[in-house]
Amino acid sequence: MKAFLLTLIKIAVVSAPLTWLWIHWGRDAYGWLFLQLSLPIYGFFGLTTMVPEGARDRFINYLPFLILMIVTPRMSLTRRVVGTLVGFVVLFLCHVAFAYIAHDAIGANNEINSRGYRKLVAANGFSDAAPFVLWVVIARQWVWESAARLFVRPDEAPQPGPSEPG
Repeated sequence: MKAFLLTLIKIAVVSAPLTWLWIHWGRDAYGWLFLQLSLPIYGFFGLTTMVPEGARDRFINYLPFLILMIVTPRMSLTRRVVGTLVGFVVLFLCHVAFAYIAHDAIGANNEINSRGYRKLVAANGFSDAAPFVLWVVIARQWVWESAARLFVRPDEAPQPGPSEPG
């Protein structure tokens, strides 16, 4: 229980300043960067009128991913840094796809029909889940060990044998 409370405190200590930074600077900076990087991608696919303004609030999913990558214990520094960088690229590509889906779902006349609404709800769900799925993939060893501890009773835990250090 003590370890769980310490983890919650660690998450709060890390997330509060990162959230403040995102709200006061990061959201606008990333919005600008996103436009610089995504408009050529959309142009490559022939979408010259694409302006991904409606997706901006979904971009916050960088925060839970980054927080989880920072607070996850027993992850090597290399795995943490490379995983975070690769995760940011994957999340950026998810944002590009989400903005396209949102643009397509809403349409040119800013109206949404039931088909567009279903697409937008599915895209929202995927966007919200993506940082957690990425984290589970990157931190799979720790996640697996932690999940296994939840399902093993103390009396069923493997005991060290005579040749194993106890």
